[in-house]
Order: sequence, then structure tokens, then C-alpha cells
Amino acid sequence: MPCCAQDSTHDLTYENVFEDKSTRRSFIMKVCLITACMLLATTAILAIFVTNEDAKSWLYRNSWIVIVAIAATLVILIMCCYCPFLFRKKPINYILLMIFVAGESILISFISMRYLPSQVLMAIGYTALLVVALALFARFAPCDFTGCGPYLLIFCLVLFVMAIVMFFYRSFWLLILFCSLGILVFSLYLVVDIQMMIGGKHKNQYDEEDYILAALSIYIDIIQLFYYILLLLGLLDE
Repeated sequence: MPCCAQDSTHDLTYENVFEDKSTRRSFIMKVCLITACMLLATTAILAIFVTNEDAKSWLYRNSWIVIVAIAATLVILIMCCYCPFLFRKKPINYILLMIFVAGESILISFISMRYLPSQVLMAIGYTALLVVALALFARFAPCDFTGCGPYLLIFCLVLFVMAIVMFFYRSFWLLILFCSLGILVFSLYLVVDIQMMIGGKHKNQYDEEDYILAALSIYIDIIQLFYYILLLLGLLDE
């Protein structure tokens, strides 16, 4: 979600918006810590609904909670793009963050309940390995991916069209292609968001006050990677 870092009051192009390297390191540590807490919270909620039959039944009976979660996450995503200043003010930025994590956790748990716990666990493991590999690539890659936002948007539109096509026509190989494209798109998004967090030589970067936006963007990328990997594992098992 590189667009979240852009604001009319900030010119981030080839500009070091941090005072010194220690401030940059502090920013990166803060983003990583917040992202880790978000992922731990989501993993805990996911584990409850995937392994506990009573929790599954409760969520199925109260499926309206999933609709509320979808609405809440969509509203907050729109706010990220059009009201980024809200994510720079305490305590509203943390409140919005907690609401988003709660909604996304419910949503991903509802999706994961149809899979076996072993499949979910494998998806978590593969996602973790992929995230580590992409983080190392983003850190040491000589090329700058932060200017690839328009191309990634085109990939997202293609992904959206494929989702509509599969609603009317379900094909095994089309689903495989859909999952593979989803993993590719959000892998690139994760590389972009990590490079924007690292800053320095990269064209676009997050502002010092954008630690919530940075953590939220990386969290969304990881959750989407988990979703597509889980969907792919489910297809291959079938």
C-alpha cells in the first residue's frame, strides 16, 4: 500500500525525511514491533477459531460479525488513502489500528475455518519463510521498487477481474493462476513497503510520523500472502 505514505504536505521524492540514522533505526524498530504485535494478535484469534469447534459454531451462527468486519476494514482502508493524517495522531491512530486488526482477524479466521488445522499451519510456515526471504531481498536489492505503484495497481485490477470471472466460471487451472498472481502481487507490495520503511536511497519513503501506516501496510501484505498461500494449498490438496 505505497499510496498510504503520500500526502499533499509531504514531498518524499529522493528526500531523507529523517534527522539522522538513529531516528531511522528507531522508526524501523517501532514499525517491526507494531507489525509483530498485530500478527501475533491475528494468529491467536485464528488459532481459536480454527482449532475450537465451539468457536467455529459461534462464528457461523453469528455471521453478521463477518459483514461488520468487512465493512470496518474497508472504511479504514479508504481512510488510509484519503485521510492519512488521522494515522499520525494519537490515540486515534492506535484505535483505528486495533479496529482494523480485530476486523481482519475475524475475516481471515472465517475464511480459514473451512481448511484443516494442518493446512493452516503449513500456510503460516510458508508465509513466514516467504516474508523473511522478501525482507532480505528488499533490504539488499540494488534496485528500487518504490516507484512501481502504477504497475502494481494494474496487477491488482487484473486480479480483481479474474476474481469476477471465477465467480461465474470455476476452473482448477484458473484458480491456480489466480493464487499464483495474488502471491506475486502482494510479494511485490511487501518489497515496496519494506523499502519505503527502510528509506534512504529509495525514491519514496514513509515519513517519521507514518509508523502506523507503515505497519498497517506491511501487515496487510502479509495477511494477503497468507490467504493466497492457504487457498493454493487447499487447491493442491483437493
